[in-house]
Amino acid sequence: MAISRRFFLKGLAASSAAALIGQSVLVRSAQAATVSSAGTWRTAGSHWGAMKALVKGGVVEQIKPFERDKYPSDMLNGIKGLIYNPSRIRYPMARLDWLKNREHSDRKQRGDNRFVRVTWDEALDLFYEELERVQTTYGPSGLYAGATGWRQTGQFHSCGSHMQRGVNLHGNFVDKVGDYSTGAGQVILPYVMGSTEVYDQGTSWPLILEHSDTIVLWANDLYKNLQVGWNCETHGSYEYLAELKDKIASGDITVISVDPVQSKTQQYLNCEQQYINPQSDVAFMLALAHTLYTEQLHDEPFLNTYTLGFEPFMAYVLGNADDQLEKTPEWAMPICGVDAERIREFARLLASGRTQIIFGWAIQRQQHGEQPYWAGAVLAAMLGQIGLPGGGISYAHHYSGIGIPPRAPVYRGVSKKLRARKRA
Repeated sequence: MAISRRFFLKGLAASSAAALIGQSVLVRSAQAATVSSAGTWRTAGSHWGAMKALVKGGVVEQIKPFERDKYPSDMLNGIKGLIYNPSRIRYPMARLDWLKNREHSDRKQRGDNRFVRVTWDEALDLFYEELERVQTTYGPSGLYAGATGWRQTGQFHSCGSHMQRGVNLHGNFVDKVGDYSTGAGQVILPYVMGSTEVYDQGTSWPLILEHSDTIVLWANDLYKNLQVGWNCETHGSYEYLAELKDKIASGDITVISVDPVQSKTQQYLNCEQQYINPQSDVAFMLALAHTLYTEQLHDEPFLNTYTLGFEPFMAYVLGNADDQLEKTPEWAMPICGVDAERIREFARLLASGRTQIIFGWAIQRQQHGEQPYWAGAVLAAMLGQIGLPGGGISYAHHYSGIGIPPRAPVYRGVSKKLRARKRA
């Protein structure tokens, strides 16, 4: 469909205006600003939590945490520097050689920072002209506009969304699938667990604290990562981490951090660390599976009832597959850096009581990153505790308050009606 520059820019303007109007309405309703001779305190939110900002003459003078946040993040201290950072782009700019030669410019000069300022009208003209050139010459396959990701909280501040709305006014483009945070995990897990898992709610912290005997934090730094959330983080998870710390001290729960480095979580909880060579997790897991099977510590009824494919997996672990290589603890020891007898002790600990395995996302951000998530699910299935309170496996407890119980049913009104109808 042919579209004029005037219609394209008109749509962009309408989208931008909606964002600005919506933002001002939201700000006015949420701020409840306190005005004094010393300035105005305004309430705002970020991925690092809610905050108060002291504004004088249009300039942010001070940032402090929102008073109801019991566990505010120190990352809020960087907000002021972020606002007034000299590296921020304050107006439209174009690379000099591209401005002179367009698509025939010297691409080797990319990154040399020779940019010149242009007006907004010039920038919009350049943007529209390039969309016309690419779409006409190459079609939608020549235009990638799928770069979305981190943004300020709230859809009105989503730069990626506004960019895609603008490009959509002109025509189609190549989008992306998944995201860089959990790319391998969200592709493999639907075939293994029936869900992406990486953004699911997971077992609630009260159930874990009540029922778990052992918690394995596999490549997961809860204390560091829970500072951040997709929306305005409330930091409610730290209350459960404090309770977990007490249970570790009293001996009620054993927590092991499987990690090449000493994490902030390990230091905070004062829990055990199991060192492992970087990117050798799957070898470690295969040796654990070998021990669970050969010492008959696995849950065979669970595997027979709830899983498919265990037989060919064990054939591979026992060396009966094509490679004819048995994945014993002795085989894994030089790969993962964990002593063979320690591998056996670790497997026995997992099977000795209720075990919750909690993975982080970093472990799947590597070549063949789907493998550790897949092998972790196999271990949890062999233990037979998936679905039990305080047992099984999760892939997201380190992010955005996952594991905090909902405070009220989402569809409370509907639930009341259904219960009344059932009684009738």
